[in-house]
Amino acid sequence: MNNLLDYVKSKSKDLNDIFFRNICIDGKEINLIYDEALIDSTMVSNFVIRSIVDSIREESILKNEIDEDKDLKAKIDKKLGNVQELDIENTIAINKIKKIDPQKENVFEYIMSGFVLIIYEDNAYVVETKATLSRSISEPTSENSIRGAKDSFVENIMKNVGLIRNRVKTENLVYKEKKLGRKSKTKVALMYISDIAKKDLVKYVEEKISRIDIDAILDVNYIQEYIEEKNDSDFPISINTQRPDVVSYYLLQGRIVILVDNSPYALVLPAFFEDFINNIDDLYQKSKNVTFTKVIRYISLILTILTPALYLSLITFDQESIPAELLTAFATQREGVPFPAFVEAIIMIFSFEILRESDMRSNKVSGNTLSIVGALILGDAAVSAGIVSPIMIIVVAITTISGLNFSDINVINVLRKWRAIFMLFASLCGIIGIGIATILFVASLVSTRSYTKPFTYPVSPLNFTEMKKSLFTRINISKDKKRQKILTNNLTKSR
Repeated sequence: MNNLLDYVKSKSKDLNDIFFRNICIDGKEINLIYDEALIDSTMVSNFVIRSIVDSIREESILKNEIDEDKDLKAKIDKKLGNVQELDIENTIAINKIKKIDPQKENVFEYIMSGFVLIIYEDNAYVVETKATLSRSISEPTSENSIRGAKDSFVENIMKNVGLIRNRVKTENLVYKEKKLGRKSKTKVALMYISDIAKKDLVKYVEEKISRIDIDAILDVNYIQEYIEEKNDSDFPISINTQRPDVVSYYLLQGRIVILVDNSPYALVLPAFFEDFINNIDDLYQKSKNVTFTKVIRYISLILTILTPALYLSLITFDQESIPAELLTAFATQREGVPFPAFVEAIIMIFSFEILRESDMRSNKVSGNTLSIVGALILGDAAVSAGIVSPIMIIVVAITTISGLNFSDINVINVLRKWRAIFMLFASLCGIIGIGIATILFVASLVSTRSYTKPFTYPVSPLNFTEMKKSLFTRINISKDKKRQKILTNNLTKSR
């Protein structure tokens, strides 16, 4: 195996973190190669090197005893056979060890994955001695949980799988792993419950993943963009989540989950529009109280999209729809403002969006304070300077606060886009423009497909039972005995 050792040395001459160690004891020469940044040095010293050295020394002592006692040699040969050959696989007390063929397998892939490469005589072995480089399990940062579980995914894929299996303890929970990325060799896992998920959907997703050809997979979003390549809609057709309880809930519905090593997010698919309105925390509340919460969310959705457009249409085109006293108040407040209502709205909404982005990017200690103070100072100064009217500050504030009900960044971006579209049509055609924009919005929703499934289910195609259960209320868990037909053929839940 000198050729293999020379090959590794030649390829890693510029890699200062690759460490070579040569062990020579009792005429035996063993070479160890590993990446110091990726391995657990304690494990290498205590389990790999010490096991090899102790085994060679014990073998040497035993060999001397055999040479001195011919009767002992005969007994040992009869029971153990030839003990002069060092057995690496049975010597090291670590489960993840195997013999490899360097002609067929890439040894650098193992070294860069936290393995120790052992070269002994004409054989090569790899032992997994990965260091724990991921952070410990903590609370989710992008999804608040009021009464639900407080743990979240981390950057270690096996820890994430463990968090899911800890909740769904069934042999039917399938875990399929594939390495993607020519340079990164990233682990990508597909998980689903075999007796619930539809086979055609699983096959469809597997085919999509198998066609991915890229240098590196650095985050789950890389997978998302590849498997959504034909999605022309602005709406997200997958769910990104940090929460294992959310993933477990969707798995039990018949959905598919994708995990990527080094990413603290899981990708759940398919996703429907109602998934971004509902919240798993609804399951942890009394079912009758959830209805009011859902009504608030739907009102928030309408307000965050329509409020600026409705104000523009009323103040610009449809003044006759406003009571005289209110119209007079609006006119008085807008007196002295140099910009048209549309420009005024764009300036303030853009300013508030900048504040929101700054809040998201800044550290937690100062972020919220800066946003609140910035909004107050900005709004007060703009009104005092006569740049905008007080009613516009109220309209933008209602729009922004209503949008805070949605945490998914893709949903937030969609709402931003459609808010601008509604404002544009309202400034051009008034109420009629809002009607046109509404038709376009509904058409875009209905035409969206989520991995062969209709995005607007259960509204279109209409399923009144599911619509009542998921959109308007939450059925009591003890009475919820059926799964969604669109996701599974196994409709009856276990009792």
